[in-house]
Amino acid sequence: MFRTNPITGERVLFAPHRASRRGAFGDDSEERCPFCLGHESDTPPELVRAGDPWRVRVFPNKYPPIEGAEVIVESPEHEESFAGVEHAEDVVRTYVGRYRAHAGAAYVSLFKNEGARAGASIPHVHSQLVPLPFVPPRIERELAGFARGCVLCGVRDNIIHETASFVWLAPSASAFAYQQWIVPKRHVHEVSALSEDELRELASLLRASARSTRTVASAFNWMFLSFPRAESAHFYVDVTPRAAVVAGFELSTGTFVEIIDPADAARRLRETE
Repeated sequence: MFRTNPITGERVLFAPHRASRRGAFGDDSEERCPFCLGHESDTPPELVRAGDPWRVRVFPNKYPPIEGAEVIVESPEHEESFAGVEHAEDVVRTYVGRYRAHAGAAYVSLFKNEGARAGASIPHVHSQLVPLPFVPPRIERELAGFARGCVLCGVRDNIIHETASFVWLAPSASAFAYQQWIVPKRHVHEVSALSEDELRELASLLRASARSTRTVASAFNWMFLSFPRAESAHFYVDVTPRAAVVAGFELSTGTFVEIIDPADAARRLRETE
C-alpha cells in the first residue's frame, strides 16, 4: 500500500508489519540466522536456487515493503561478504533472471544493503528486489536528464578501473564520500540488456568494488539503476559507502555536502583495488 505526499505528489510505501522484523529498530539480536545453509525452512518457500548444495537462493521477502518483494541470498556462508564470493557470476545472473521475472512492473528496484549502517537487518550477505507499481522520484528525475542526452556514454571521470565493457569511476558530483559508479561502455538502458560477457565483467567489478569499499566503510549500498522502456537512458550501478550519516541539512534540502574530493576518492580506491 502506498500514500501520496500532498505537497509533492511523491508516493510513500506503508508496511506496518515490517516493524516486527529482526533489526527493524537497530537492535543487534543474535537470533538464529534464517539465511544460513540448513535453515531453509526458516524462510518462505524458495523461488529459485543456483547449485546443489545451493550457492544462491531467492525467496519472497517475509516482511515485504510491497507485494512481490524478494530476497536474494548470495552465499550459504554466514561470514561471507560479496568481496569474497567466488560465484559472483551466478549471483549476477540471478539478479537478471529475477529482474526479468518482474518485467511487467512499472519499476524494479534491485539493491544491496551491506552492514547495519546501510540498512541490513540480517548480516548474512544478500540483496533485495522490489517491484513497484510506479516509477520512483529518483528515476523520474534521471529519465528527464537522459531525455536531454546521454552523459554516461563515453564518461571518463575519475576512473578507478576499466575493463573491455565497463568503466568504474568516482562521479565528479558525488553525493557521498567514496561514492562509485560502474557504467557500461555500451549504451544499454537496463541490466537485462547486458550480454553474457558483460555480466561476467560486471560480477568481477562488483567484487572488486565491494573489496575496495570495505577499506573505507564497513557498510555500503549498491543500487542497480535500470530504466525500463526508456532507450535514451543508460543503465549503471551506484555504489554508496555509508561512512557518514545523512543529517538535517540533507533531509531538509535534498542537497548533499561532499567531504571527499572524487579525484582523491578514485586515487584511494585504485590503491586498494
